Amino acid sequence: MSKLKDEVDLLQSIPMFSNVPPNKLKLLAFASDRMTFETGQNLFLQGDTADAAYVIIAGTADVLVGTEENEASVAKLERNAFVGDMAIFSDIPRTATVRALEHLEVLRIKKEHMMEMVLDTPSLTLAVLGTLVDRLTKTTKDLSEARLELKKLSA
Repeated sequence: MSKLKDEVDLLQSIPMFSNVPPNKLKLLAFASDRMTFETGQNLFLQGDTADAAYVIIAGTADVLVGTEENEASVAKLERNAFVGDMAIFSDIPRTATVRALEHLEVLRIKKEHMMEMVLDTPSLTLAVLGTLVDRLTKTTKDLSEARLELKKLSA
């Protein structure tokens, strides 16, 4: 099996890309870069300008927020995770640092290629909106739960 076919299959396995026609995913995969990171290397840093999103092909990564002296892990990413997309869709600085926890292989999708695909593919545009709404809903729920816990501890 070819790497390109493997990359198209990988993209199709991600909910955001599941309804995108295979020929468009093939173009996206072809235009993307396969990269590797070793344990401890950063894919990107919190505060960086976003120029790409990443799909994890193999390995795991840690999502960290805070300062270099006081980083907190907020998530672990594994195969098929899509990361870095929020910043490329909204032109904001990276909201977290992503660091390889072990040998990591990723598909790097440049911002301009992702934006072309979104503008050209209505089903992807709707999927992106759905993903962002889901994340906002989860974040709101988590924040509400944290506030309740804080309130209990203060009482």
